[in-house]
Amino acid sequence: MGKQITALFTLLLLALAAPAQQVDFDLEMQRCGLVDVQTLDKDIGVELKYATEDNFVGKNMYGNLKRAYLLPHFARKVVQAQAILRTLHPDYSLLIYDAARPISVQRQMRKAVEGTPYTAYVADGTRGGRHNYGVAVDLTIVDGEGVPLEMGAGFDDFTRKAWVGEDKAFSLAEYKAYVERLRREGLISDRAARNRTLLLEIMDKVGLRPYVKEWWHYQEKISMSATRERYKLLDF
Repeated sequence: MGKQITALFTLLLLALAAPAQQVDFDLEMQRCGLVDVQTLDKDIGVELKYATEDNFVGKNMYGNLKRAYLLPHFARKVVQAQAILRTLHPDYSLLIYDAARPISVQRQMRKAVEGTPYTAYVADGTRGGRHNYGVAVDLTIVDGEGVPLEMGAGFDDFTRKAWVGEDKAFSLAEYKAYVERLRREGLISDRAARNRTLLLEIMDKVGLRPYVKEWWHYQEKISMSATRERYKLLDF
């Protein structure tokens, strides 16, 4: 797996010598009716990984974009999750790693992984995935010092350690059982299992479920086809 990941990084560096951002992503997000999550709750942290080099691509793909945008109803779900978390753990807070994503960025990501085993992790650049409709969020939990809790695998980890279930897992009980399975197998620690389960429980309470291969990714409990019918693609 280590050699595969190294080869992937090499591919990414070669494939993604993309031109600098020309579109004002903030303006376009607002034109599409999305809201800045921090205008609803300033205590929710934002550290957009694709606006840094700390991601599987290894480069900034968002240019000057620093805010996390989502469709209003979805943003309210994240705010509700923050409130539940604060009730349980007053010192904890949510930290958003990614939110709405322009389809132009999605195309660059997909191009980088074409022909590799990692295409399952990156939606295609034609119709896009849930991030490209403003109804998906990547996030974690931080402590009172702003330090992310141990989750057993980092953001953009492509190994099984980052999973929370098999492809057909759809219930909170199944997700929790899978996390426990990873713990028993020694793939993640007891603490990571507790933290990952906490995030699962909180997001489930507001009606969101994870993508089974990414502990950090949450979305609505509807199909991708329904998502495309209901929402507008962020076509910029």
